[in-house]
Formats: sequence, structure tokens, C-alpha cells
Amino acid sequence: MTCTIPEPLPTRLQAALQRHPVSGHLWVGFSGGLDSTVLLHLLASCQIPVRALHVHHGLSANADRWLSHCREFASSLSVPFTAVRIHVDSGKGGLEQRARRARYRAFAQAMSVGDQILLGHHGDDQAETFLLRLMRGAGVLGLAGIAESRTVGAGRSLLRPLLGASRAELAAWAADHGLSWINDESNADESLDRNYLRHRVLPALSARWPARQRVARAVDNLRESAELLQALALADLHDCGFRRERCGESLALGVFAGLSLARRKNLLRYWSLQQGGKAPEWAPLQQALAQLGAAAADAQVAVQLGGRVVRRYQGRLYLTPELVHYSMKEIGDQWRWDGISELLLPGGGVLAPSPGWPGSEYRVRYRRGGERAHPSDRVHSQTLKKLLQERALEPWLRDRVPLVYRAGELVAVGGLFTCEVAGLTQAPPPRWQFSD
Repeated sequence: MTCTIPEPLPTRLQAALQRHPVSGHLWVGFSGGLDSTVLLHLLASCQIPVRALHVHHGLSANADRWLSHCREFASSLSVPFTAVRIHVDSGKGGLEQRARRARYRAFAQAMSVGDQILLGHHGDDQAETFLLRLMRGAGVLGLAGIAESRTVGAGRSLLRPLLGASRAELAAWAADHGLSWINDESNADESLDRNYLRHRVLPALSARWPARQRVARAVDNLRESAELLQALALADLHDCGFRRERCGESLALGVFAGLSLARRKNLLRYWSLQQGGKAPEWAPLQQALAQLGAAAADAQVAVQLGGRVVRRYQGRLYLTPELVHYSMKEIGDQWRWDGISELLLPGGGVLAPSPGWPGSEYRVRYRRGGERAHPSDRVHSQTLKKLLQERALEPWLRDRVPLVYRAGELVAVGGLFTCEVAGLTQAPPPRWQFSD
């Protein structure tokens, strides 16, 4: 077996930053474990300006102590420190998966456009992920492993600069520099698949083969194949009449249905990743394709796919973000809006003034049932329910469309029309969009 001298960690770090330059701030996702501790110390040692971001899940009795440790360590390096407390919901997926989703949402919310967050994933993590996905029956895109860089929301990116290093190299750096770090007690729980692979499977493989290096080589080869598949998917996306929507994106369902089964699967995988989701697993991918093919033309389809939702409406295939569920008791009855600034709407969505929209004192609310409206381009008023159908508003958005009132009178339906009201008939309706 040939032995190569590992590339120094500072060299790896700086090379990765040069490959993926950004215009904004650099952040480190700082849990306080070995990986993120070494990464933060490396950046400080290389005098690279960075901010530390600690996500407090509240899942461990030690969470508050970990927060204090991370704040003190960042302070010792003169690194600005931010802590974000999050709630891990009880939605679909295991606890580890739900915590990961919540953590990445916190990353995106803390960052500004142009910013980049660095994570301490290394080559051993890559090997574990490869084996996990192999056991779940992943295809080429999934087996291509952890990407060095990807987006985390519009204009924001994520970088893993130490993917080429091993856990042993990080531990050696920590020992050489006298660093201390947090040991999360959950890392010893072998009922979790990743921990089982880490403690039982990979040591056995590494005793016979250089497992980490072999996996890294396989991942490189698979990534080349994945890039070819992505190029094909991009061409199919264009040919299927790709269109951005107020919530997600859509394709012409008829053209999509004319593709071979393999290309339809490939397109859905690529599309989910392009929206910032994950590579869909086999079962939900099969379910989505089966429902799209078997359901009646007017039937509602909503299948979870890689952190996104596949839907269908009026001959279009939609891929949307997961819409946040809400109850009227939680969100309140109505919300004030000045008509000038953006209004973040409960349950998702943003209302913003259109060109020429006048500032004033408005009230915004969702549908309650029984509303009527008089669009400025119509002679008579009509029930709002009928108008939303006529304007082809997607059914999953009809209870979320913002109704804008002034002095108790409905003056606009966000993103759709302005009502026949004095002083507003010439103004386009306020803009209404959903972020990813």
C-alpha cells in the first residue's frame, strides 16, 4: 500500500476558499465539536475574517453548557459569535433529519445575500454518507456524496473546505494546538445508523482496505456521471417549458410525461436539488411518478420529494417548497401594512408594493369565506372563490392569498388584481411571492 503525506489543513482550507469565492461574510457553523472547533481555529490561525454561528437545538440537557463553551471559545479567538435557538418540529423523518432541516433553515435566515457558511465535514463523514445512501438504495446523484459547495437559499452558499481531510488529521491539529471540544453524548448511540457505521462498519472495512480513500475515489467517479445526468436533466427541464411561479416552479406535464421513465426520474432528482432540496429517495420518487400517471386530470397530487412537494394543476407539474401549516388562532386575525415596506406573511409568503402602489394604512388578512371583490378590469363584482378559480390561482395557495383592505374596504388581492376603488384603479396589485 502506498503512503502519501496529507496536504496541510491550512493549504486545503485556503484552496477551497479560492475555488469558491464570495462577496459577503464568511460564517462557520459552530457546534463546538471536534470538526467545527478545528475549522474555526484554522480560520483564525490563517487570519481569515469569519463569524461563528451556533445553533441551539435544545435536544440535550447539556445544550446550554455547549452554548457557553462555544461563546467562550469564539471569544478567545476574537471571532464574532451568534447563537440561534431553534425548535425541532415533530414532522416527517427521524429526529436527526428534522434537526438537520431546522439547522439549515437557521443558517439561511442568519446569513445575508452574498454570505457563505463553512462546515467542518471531512473525508470520514463522506465515507459514512456514501455507505448510508448505498444502504438506502440511492442512485448516482445520491452516491456522488456530500458536495463541497452548494446553495442554502437565494444568494447564499455553503462550503465544506475540509472534505479531503480525515478525522485523524483534524484530531492531530486539535492535539497539537491544545484545543478542547464538546463530545455530544448522542454520538455514542449505535441505534443511529450513522453511528453504527462509524463505530462498527468503517473500522472493519478500514482494517482491510483504505476505505476512506477508496470511497473518495468512487465519489469522484460518480460525480462525473452525475454531472452528465444533470446536463441531460437541464436540457429536459428547458424542453418541458420550465417556468418560475409565485411559489416554486412548474413544467408542462404533457411534455414531461412523454419522456422515458429513466429521464423523468432523472429530471425530478435534478429539479429537487436545483431548488435546494435533497436527492429524493427511491420510495417517494416512485410514489410521485405513480400518482402523476394514475390520478384523474382534475385530482389533487401532493407528494413529498427531497424536502419539496410535487403538485399538479391545469396541465402543469409543480415543484414547490413545503408550505408551513398554520391555524388562525396562531397567526391572528389581520396584520398592519404601510404599503411601502415588505410584509412577511404568516405561513410563508411576502407581500410587497408594486410600482405606483400608494403608501397608506392597510389591513391584510387571509380568506374567511364569503368574500366578494370587484376587480378593476370587470364590470361587476363576483365571489372571491370564483375569481380565484378564474384567475387560475393554484388551489394550494387560495387560503394563503393576502387580501388588502383600506378603511374596511377590499382594495386588492395580492399578486392578482386591484379592486375598483377610487385612486387605485391604475396601480398594479401588490406583489406576492414565496421564498424558497
